[in-house]
Amino acid sequence: MTRRTTTTGITLAAAACLALAACSSSGSPTGGGSSSKGGGSNANTALIIEDATASTAYTNNFNPFDAGDFVLSENTVSFMYEPLMMINTLKSTQPPIPWLAQKFDWTNNGRTLTISLNPNAKWSDGSALTSADVAFTYQMVTTAKNSAMNLQGIPAAASITEPSATQVVINYATSESANYVAIADQVIVQKAQWSAISNPAKYVLPGAQAVGSGPYELDTFSGQDVKYKANPSYWQGAPKVKELSIPLYTSNDAASLALSAGNIDLAGNDINNVLSTFVNKDPAHNHLYQSAAPYFPASNTVSLLLNTQSKTEPALGDVNVRKALSAALDRQSMATQCETNYELPATSSGGLTLPIDQAAENPATTADIKSGPDSATVTSDMQAAGYTLTNGKWMKAGKGITFSIIDPNTFSDYWCDAQAMATGLTKAGFNVTASGNYTYDTWTQAITTGNFTAALHWGQGSTPFQRDQFILDYTQSAPEGSAAAGDYDRYTSADATKAVKDYESATSAQDQQAALNEMQSVFSKDMPAIPVLYGAAWYEYNDSHFTGWPTSANPYINPSPQYQAYEYLVWNLTPVS
Repeated sequence: MTRRTTTTGITLAAAACLALAACSSSGSPTGGGSSSKGGGSNANTALIIEDATASTAYTNNFNPFDAGDFVLSENTVSFMYEPLMMINTLKSTQPPIPWLAQKFDWTNNGRTLTISLNPNAKWSDGSALTSADVAFTYQMVTTAKNSAMNLQGIPAAASITEPSATQVVINYATSESANYVAIADQVIVQKAQWSAISNPAKYVLPGAQAVGSGPYELDTFSGQDVKYKANPSYWQGAPKVKELSIPLYTSNDAASLALSAGNIDLAGNDINNVLSTFVNKDPAHNHLYQSAAPYFPASNTVSLLLNTQSKTEPALGDVNVRKALSAALDRQSMATQCETNYELPATSSGGLTLPIDQAAENPATTADIKSGPDSATVTSDMQAAGYTLTNGKWMKAGKGITFSIIDPNTFSDYWCDAQAMATGLTKAGFNVTASGNYTYDTWTQAITTGNFTAALHWGQGSTPFQRDQFILDYTQSAPEGSAAAGDYDRYTSADATKAVKDYESATSAQDQQAALNEMQSVFSKDMPAIPVLYGAAWYEYNDSHFTGWPTSANPYINPSPQYQAYEYLVWNLTPVS
């Protein structure tokens, strides 16, 4: 099984709902679609969305706050429950797209947020969606006893008022404007339904009972296939795509055959040899985000996480050792051999994701990482750390540096990367192994609780600030044994704390960029995590039945599996007539 990543925030709960899927496809094109199998399409054709999963049957739970339920694990939340704004994570400088909210107004140096709602928004039962629903949702998910529900990591408010049915005013104790993405991403639920639920985090809500504001309602549910139908009275008008189908594929082979045969319209998988096994099976209709390598847009920075407070290998707390490890990596080889050029080597030590964060990159960290190993820099850094190369190993006081890189061996590309890093680092004078005897859940638990020395992991966040905050912000971390929401490296630094706070308290774009430059400088100087690759947003589509797909020429939304983005993507599709 290969891996698939989604980013929904910088919380443990968000990490827990990252979906896994895999495909290595083969087969022959036959055409597809549930209503027009093998033939042309019409307005009643279902859009088929594939989400390979480790489960053997879907669970009829449409609770948008339960990370293990159907709507979160299959990235279909916003078909029924909508966020205030849509965020295009492929364009970090693009303003949020108004949705339930028409605008956000920040005042009081970023401590007061006034949310103006769309007056036309309403629930699927016909009642108006009002400020009372928004205030209730925010208060519910930020209550301490409901911390597991706060999937976006939104900050708790000092007070929330409702001056009118379409206006919410949220006051924070400190500036929170830097966290606007988390606030905008929060899906809103109906107060009338959820206020009567005593344990909302664990409530099992059958799809037929769900009241949402989204463009779709549950049509039919089975453990093997879930169908949504268009809400004809949706507040923005009836969607053009009238039906959605999410069939369950319990094996990679089955999903691969269906995808390559054209029986799936939208998927988000890491597919080996994607041109030959998918695109070339039906080049007229099978497409990727772009036709040339890397084929998929970059959406995060994949880093080698190092436990800087490791009790088993305290040398990882030495910045010079971390820099030496970075210099010893052969990123180009991993990109070519393990990622088949779907993910490019990281080039900046500042931690941002390129090219989407290009405008925010600190010039001092531009192209300062080499794609191949740099033995001279390894030697310089290790000598600065007080080590001597003895019989091919870096030694200090008679002791070498020994650690293991953990990654599930079912993540075929990451497992290849981990093995390649272990081999290269051992050759460079360290004692490094790769350990793959992990499930996704046990791997995630080990990383979030600090029970690891090193791990390759995708980045989190939707903005340049969030991407670096995920690594630098110690307030997101936790003591070893307790689950951290971010900073899995357990890295702490007064300079990093100041840089994060400077960004959060900035009141102008200029001040924000100055603080972001500061964050990148700290990242580069201390290397709390080692940037390795620019992680792909997996995305394949077949345009036999629908047009209007996001591409590199029209990147209107990040097309990889993300539940907010999936609604916006589907909303922009048009059936082929």
